[in-house]
Amino acid sequence: MFRSGLDQTCPGLKLGCVPHLGCFNPALDCKLAKTLAGVRFMKEPHEKIPVDGFDLLMRRDNVMDVEVYLALYDMTDLRDWLYKMGKPYVVNILFQAWAFPQLAYRSEAEANVEVAIFESNGVFGVSDSADGVTKSLRTFCQRIWVRDKVYMCMGPDTIQCRVDRHRLICSFWSVCMPIGEERAIVTKHVLLNETRTHISKEVGAAFAELSDASVGTVLRHLERLLAAVQVASHRLSKLMARCAGAFEGVFLDGPGNINGTQRLHSATEPFEVWEEQLALLDRSITDGHTAVERPAPLLSQMIRFRVYEELGRKRRKGKFPFDDQETIDLGAQVFTAQAAVTGGERAQAVHCILLDCVHDLERLAESNAEMLAVGGVTA
Repeated sequence: MFRSGLDQTCPGLKLGCVPHLGCFNPALDCKLAKTLAGVRFMKEPHEKIPVDGFDLLMRRDNVMDVEVYLALYDMTDLRDWLYKMGKPYVVNILFQAWAFPQLAYRSEAEANVEVAIFESNGVFGVSDSADGVTKSLRTFCQRIWVRDKVYMCMGPDTIQCRVDRHRLICSFWSVCMPIGEERAIVTKHVLLNETRTHISKEVGAAFAELSDASVGTVLRHLERLLAAVQVASHRLSKLMARCAGAFEGVFLDGPGNINGTQRLHSATEPFEVWEEQLALLDRSITDGHTAVERPAPLLSQMIRFRVYEELGRKRRKGKFPFDDQETIDLGAQVFTAQAAVTGGERAQAVHCILLDCVHDLERLAESNAEMLAVGGVTA
């Protein structure tokens, strides 16, 4: 039914034979995201592919063998590296380990592949560059070569997609078809963008449970993921209620009792409540985290910037991309200026973004449960 996608490795690259995500530096060295797990679907894999993926496959009548995977990534270290390098959050999808599964150390290989992405959430195609991947099939080169007779290198710097910097969970599907071959790979990629905060670290730990893709580990993964999502959703819902309530003038804490419920003692000024609640998300980070060493925003800052973006989008006209810095800066000015918007508008933005974060988590648990359903055991 399932098989670990990381069991088979490319000898030359020492990487699992699944798609990887990474980014190239100017020397063409590749910084990879950590692949937490990869699952290959062995029983009727075509049933896992969304309609858009089938449409892309049907355009090439030579494809006879389709492999379907679920790949889970921890993007934390890669995001920090990109921020330190001053680079945008644009990553490469790397198919070399899958395309050349038998390649030996100090050997070289090259192939052209057709690639497209579809059903993305928080991941965007790069249509204005020949190196970018889009919803339509494009041809790219995938190459492995040896540098200085020792180092195995991957390239070129192509198959690029842009990732939302401030979404905790992003996902997309990809299809890759080597030209002149009868095989193809269809993959659902799930990106966890931050694993430093306690609630997101638990989601990442649930991802890692899928180590060998046995029925037992699949069930443990689903159980732990559901528990982590419930905890995270509860925590974010409390943050949403307290912050939105404060901006609307409905304080959920203070002295005394209401209907027999003890109220909490903390800040009541709306902006103080907002800052206090965001700071509480970071209190579990006790390992010497510094902005210099790890400059990518934590979950609290990701939420802050998304709220700013929500307000900024309502004040711009025309077409502009998601996760646009100009929109975020405009929203920040509006949010922090006392007279620029009402408390109700701030509350609405907070409610909208945190509800979206909760829905992302719930969709993750639901989609993994659906894809990894074990007959007679899980639904």
